[in-house]
Amino acid sequence: MNGFDRGREAEESERISQHPVISRPSCNNLPQPTPAPSLRRLALALFAIFSGSVLFAVPPPPPIDLAPLKAWIAAQKDVRSVSADFTQTRALRTLRSPLQSKGRLWFKAPDWFRWELGEPPKTIIIGAPGGITVIQPGKMRAERKPLAAAGSTGNPETLGMIRLPGGGSFEEFQRRVQVLAITASGSKCHLEMLPRDASARRLSAIKLDFDTNTGHWISFEIVTREGSSILNEFSNVEINPKIEKGIFDFDLTGYKVTDEQK
Repeated sequence: MNGFDRGREAEESERISQHPVISRPSCNNLPQPTPAPSLRRLALALFAIFSGSVLFAVPPPPPIDLAPLKAWIAAQKDVRSVSADFTQTRALRTLRSPLQSKGRLWFKAPDWFRWELGEPPKTIIIGAPGGITVIQPGKMRAERKPLAAAGSTGNPETLGMIRLPGGGSFEEFQRRVQVLAITASGSKCHLEMLPRDASARRLSAIKLDFDTNTGHWISFEIVTREGSSILNEFSNVEINPKIEKGIFDFDLTGYKVTDEQK
């Protein structure tokens, strides 16, 4: 090799050292895409997910035991009249603390009742088959309302002083009332319900406590959706006392009467 050839070889070596040749990887060495799962594997995965959700789903609540209610309604068939004292506790949103008042109740089957709240009475509600009369003796005012409007009166003193549930057949009771819950402790039974008609729109629950042995009413409470409540707790309950028809009359002479029944 002459001097010229050795010079060219040296220049070529220097050029290669400054610009190394980058080798291209083989296609066999490139990362391969992950194959999509088969339809069978996907179906198995979905089955595992949904079967697991079924296995761990919250079980439905047990059905309500209506036996105490049926027994109480059956016992009401023998109730022709009731008289009782009561204490009414009103917890209203407009009041800082609950208010209590004493009262008296008379009931005569099927649709006659009289509530007196206060001593002397500040509010009197008289119910008859045709409707109710709300009387305020101190103001010399009275309102006649259809029976269906008894629970919709705007006066908070009269809320909760309506015809107590009971009487008739169990089937009729279920048509008129939706049972929310029933709990029993000894002879005391606690019933929560709502009317099925439009009067329930203002209410969140009607609560009734009664004695399963005697059928006596223990307490009766109405709770509104606004958070107000009126609780009537009964004492000196008499079943089937003699009640004169005149107890359900009231002389409205001199009263300003508003009549919504016309």
